[in-house]
Amino acid sequence: MASFWILAALMTVAALAFVLVPLLRGRPGAGISVRDSNLEVLRAQRREIDADVASGTLAPEARDEALAELMARASDDLEASPGEEPATIAKPWIVAGATALAMTALAFGMYAAVGNPGATDVKAIAKAADAHDDARIAEMVDSLARKMRERPDDARGWSLLARSYASLGRFKDAADAYEHLAKLVPDDPDVLADYADMLAMAQGRKLTGKPAELARAALKIDPDHRKALALAGTAALDAGDYAAARAHWQRLADGIPADSPERAQVLAVIDEVQQRAAVAGKPLAPAPLARAPKAAEKLAKAPEKAPKAAGAASVSGSVSLAPGMAGQVNGSETLFIFARAEGGPRIPLAVLRKTARELPLQFALDDTLAMTPELKISTAQAVRIEARISRSGDAQPRSGDLIGASSVVQPGARDVKIVVDKVVP
Repeated sequence: MASFWILAALMTVAALAFVLVPLLRGRPGAGISVRDSNLEVLRAQRREIDADVASGTLAPEARDEALAELMARASDDLEASPGEEPATIAKPWIVAGATALAMTALAFGMYAAVGNPGATDVKAIAKAADAHDDARIAEMVDSLARKMRERPDDARGWSLLARSYASLGRFKDAADAYEHLAKLVPDDPDVLADYADMLAMAQGRKLTGKPAELARAALKIDPDHRKALALAGTAALDAGDYAAARAHWQRLADGIPADSPERAQVLAVIDEVQQRAAVAGKPLAPAPLARAPKAAEKLAKAPEKAPKAAGAASVSGSVSLAPGMAGQVNGSETLFIFARAEGGPRIPLAVLRKTARELPLQFALDDTLAMTPELKISTAQAVRIEARISRSGDAQPRSGDLIGASSVVQPGARDVKIVVDKVVP
């Protein structure tokens, strides 16, 4: 932006030079002096006297008298008009200054009126590019939705559509897509848990009613499903069933390695459940012993669907919140983790949706989390992983969101660390 205005100023100065230099350069005055004019008149009168003598009009003896009279008159005229140098026109400084100000004001005023000053703002350009990319993503998802209406039995396509709606924050559309998908694969606990999550988001982040029923249905299929346990535990806590809430969260904690930061967060939730139960006058009995470490280790090796990444077509690592940002997060915000191709389109190659209360957490992004079949992690040479805590739950960046990004990595990278440490202006 600074280079643009410097160049504009230099061009304005150059234009002013073409106008002001000739204007300020001194010019000799036009015409001749009074003395020169008188001398020329006297010379002409002398030539007339000589002509009259030659033609006989004037007698030769009268010539000397006429010349004497002419010389006397010439002497008087020359003394009355002494010689003077040709005048030089004064340099018009006032006119030049007014011209310079007027031209400068006119140039920049016209640019402000008909130009695009915002085009020099780097932040505005980046924001416009993001808005354009968001519009392209929305258009692609709508196109996918039209295709899915023509292919009602394509479970993979409906799964992709549901995840795409979720990443855009279109929770009602996502819930509708998961409802259709649940009819195609009714015994998939991942689908039921995601359906419950999106339905809860669509009804104002409330798990009461059908979302809680879907979470319980997922647990009937897989009693150790991590996302379903978290949803069922939250639903029970909201309903005031503290014993059931602690049971769900405790089972979730038992399946997490003891040294994992995620386990510490789950245990903090269990403490909150017990405190709220005590405040409500329903104190809970001491928690039962955790399951055997071998069982916990087995469960830890079977995480929810999102981390099932393998090979060079995946990127995994961890996301954490910078210490200075902890006071700006209450835990209910939506956390988006996504991969973008470095040097390519800004459309995410893979998107994972979590909540801020799960931080710090481990993640894995692979081709199963792609938004379109054409753009996947496996098709990129290098990617950058970004994390954003959205206060609105919307996939589009908003002022006040918290963000963090990794360095550029290649597909297949492990232990990629992201620290959420910046605020979207």
